[in-house]
Amino acid sequence: MKIADKVKQASFLRRENRFACLVKLAGNIETAHLANSGRLETVLTPGRTVFVTERPSPTRTTKYDLVVAALGETYVSVDDRVPMELVNEALVQKALPQFQQYSSIRREVPRGRSRLDFLLRNPTSQCFLEIKSVTLVRNSVAFFPDAPTERGRLHVESLVWAKKEGYEAAILFVIQREDAEGFSPNDEVDPEFCQALRLAQIKGVSILAYKCRVKPNEIELAGQVPVKL
Repeated sequence: MKIADKVKQASFLRRENRFACLVKLAGNIETAHLANSGRLETVLTPGRTVFVTERPSPTRTTKYDLVVAALGETYVSVDDRVPMELVNEALVQKALPQFQQYSSIRREVPRGRSRLDFLLRNPTSQCFLEIKSVTLVRNSVAFFPDAPTERGRLHVESLVWAKKEGYEAAILFVIQREDAEGFSPNDEVDPEFCQALRLAQIKGVSILAYKCRVKPNEIELAGQVPVKL
């Protein structure tokens, strides 16, 4: 999947706030939008090579989006919007074995106190599916979250409620980099989310994780990795 039609290489300077950062691009300092509320402390460090794409709009205060960071030979997609589009494409193409039986795909479906990413249907079954973006990897293990997420915990609880009411339910962690060989919840950052995730598995919610192959302007699912809760 294309992350962007064209990207430009830049150098990361610093984060201004949750959704804006400064980069040095062609000798100029530019403000770029960062569609990611996570900390990204191990991914976006001063001097890091990053890639931006130009997306000007009269409703925006910046004309660039920061989309990918280079960690040596590993590229990391940092746009939280990408995983949902990537999974939607995979669902349409029947590329995810766990969900090939579903013929109908609805997006952004209200459920309990949350809005879940997908509701999948076939004549005999319905499945709520939530997608989470992962960028943090340590010693080949991907971790989520990298910042406390009450919203994420509510999503997990909504999946448990859906399961109680007879739906199938699953959460898929999309690791937006290729150097992960496994996935675990990040207890150091948000123990409440991690406890909710473990309880969800006990209640029958499927917990899945896929890593991605990333280039400066492209991303694709690169296979499932083991989940250790």
